[in-house]
Amino acid sequence: MKKFLFFTMEGFTFDPNHKELHNMQILGDGRGDDVLKAFSNFKSDQDYLVQHGFKEVIAVQYVGDMIRQLEL
Repeated sequence: MKKFLFFTMEGFTFDPNHKELHNMQILGDGRGDDVLKAFSNFKSDQDYLVQHGFKEVIAVQYVGDMIRQLEL
């Protein structure tokens, strides 16, 4: 089964100094035999995201384990 990370360039966040920062928003990950099946699984698992109106979602396949909780 292939693993994908889904993200968008829509939206923004705030930096620690409360300044607006345009960036990529990671929406989550999904698994499937191909990107379309993984995206379908992702949407099912993260169904609350539909309310937020993201229109341009990008997928990247990744291999191996994700390393989480890194700090800059």
